[in-house]
Amino acid sequence: MEIGNLSQNQIITTFGPGSIIDAKEDSVMGLDINYWNNDEEEYRRIYFNKLASYLGVRYFLEPKQGKNSFPVIIFPDYHVCSNVKCNLVFKLSESVTGNPEIYDSRGPRCPDCGFRSYPSRFIVFCENGHIDEFPYKEYLHGGDTQCEGKIRLRSASYTSSLNSLILSCDNERCKVKKTMGDALLKATFSDYTCKGKHGHRPSNQNEKCTADLIPSLRGATNVYFSIVRSALEIPPWSDKLFQIVEKMKVEIDNYIEDKKIEAEIDDEAFDYKKAEMRGLKVAYRKLDQNLISFERFIDIYKKVAEGASEYSEIKESEYNSILNHKSVAKNYSNFLASEEELPEFLKTYFTRLIRIEKVREIMALKGFTRASFPDPDNDNFTSVVNLAGKETGWLPAVRTSGEGIFIELNREEVDKWLLSFDSKAISNIYDNEYKKHVESKGWEYRQNRDLTYVLLHSLSHSLIRELSLRSGYSTTELQERIYYSENMCGLLIYTASGDSEGTLGGLEEMGKTSNFQDVLLTSLKNALVCSADPGCLKTYPGNENLNGAACHACLMIPETACENGNRLLDRRTIVPTQEKKITGYFEKLVKEVCGVNL
Repeated sequence: MEIGNLSQNQIITTFGPGSIIDAKEDSVMGLDINYWNNDEEEYRRIYFNKLASYLGVRYFLEPKQGKNSFPVIIFPDYHVCSNVKCNLVFKLSESVTGNPEIYDSRGPRCPDCGFRSYPSRFIVFCENGHIDEFPYKEYLHGGDTQCEGKIRLRSASYTSSLNSLILSCDNERCKVKKTMGDALLKATFSDYTCKGKHGHRPSNQNEKCTADLIPSLRGATNVYFSIVRSALEIPPWSDKLFQIVEKMKVEIDNYIEDKKIEAEIDDEAFDYKKAEMRGLKVAYRKLDQNLISFERFIDIYKKVAEGASEYSEIKESEYNSILNHKSVAKNYSNFLASEEELPEFLKTYFTRLIRIEKVREIMALKGFTRASFPDPDNDNFTSVVNLAGKETGWLPAVRTSGEGIFIELNREEVDKWLLSFDSKAISNIYDNEYKKHVESKGWEYRQNRDLTYVLLHSLSHSLIRELSLRSGYSTTELQERIYYSENMCGLLIYTASGDSEGTLGGLEEMGKTSNFQDVLLTSLKNALVCSADPGCLKTYPGNENLNGAACHACLMIPETACENGNRLLDRRTIVPTQEKKITGYFEKLVKEVCGVNL
């Protein structure tokens, strides 16, 4: 099955294992990584233990490109004949036309009339990540049935309404007919339970699942949300010596594992420290001794071996490295940053403005969810479908070079802003709603999302919308990283849409002082008014709503660019509005520079 030219980024972010892909001849689903070619020599390895240890693997492999590089299976199995005089609904796997020799030469064909067939528009899935065929027979007959009549799906008119699609049974005793008008209503399948099928693992047995079925169209966006975890390869991790040791660490781990097995076979006590030191010596002998001393090799190994157990550790490491970029030697070819001098009127609000002229990012595909966008910092929830990383020891990943703009907010000014109104009450509303949302999904509540996070997130979206007009990158090519904790208060807007050679520099150019102040002021002016006002401005968090004054006309951006699924946004946190319960962080700036007084 030829699925066209999927890029490596697409396999990681949009069309990975478990996703439905519209191929040239049919609809297919990508298979789990343990079905990929076992010959790892054909893949390029990526070593970055800080991210790998967090994800529970040893290293990463770049997906291959080209014909037959990504294994897939036909999904959905149900197909519909395109002949208006036939319109047979059938399973391709149960038809002679599903024979590989016939299928590869002629594509999916109707077993009755031989006309071309197209894949079913309807599927079902559940919040636990399972996916299955739409139960046409059960839907038509109102439940379980023994009827063996052929089913046909005809259009009664030229409208696109589902009510115009008529499903019928050929059985003379039956002759039942039903429109597809209720086919996408969850209530229609309230008596059904999920069969626990993972389409991307065709050889696995079905799991036990009691979740409700969610009927959907095949191409709906909520059918597949990739869980991508990324890390910036910045100093000291971008040092060539660190990268050499990263690679050698895998060999050292293999040596230790072999010695452990030998000890078990010989029924002897295993001395980990001794095996580790011998592994270090064996690995070091393979290197150029003039390149690095053994003491330096051990020192770097210890830092590499620390890894990370929480995603917040990775972010804090990045945050500190960016802030300390001046201590980085200029010979770091994979990381280059420049400090910008802030004008006096911006020093009140920001402490640092840093242009990231070059940075490498590693994006790894951990798994996916269905029905809802995953939490950005939380992987311990039942609804995530993890790829077979524990089985293979690796996950698919890509490494790209990009650029960006980093800004750090003035923490003292943020604290003053929070004291200028009853921020605690509003923060509690946001945090409580976020906590309820997390717990309703079966996720683990780990980090509070208060008003300061909403401020950072809203500012990021406002800047991204304006930067997309000036930098030469669309909003789908830009990404955000929100750095917020007791020790962090900043954000990074960057692009990693380029190839391994980098990007064109249009984004970091906007980080120059003169350009950035224009971008900031324009973005704030745009946030003052929304075409959906007054409705947008009168929106408040609460009652399962995680946003305040934020909609697609003012703050929301594509979910590929947002790290939190367009949740926890409110433009009232950044600009003055007629809302008196909350004060915008940049209210004084907007009044003085923009001449706006509300």
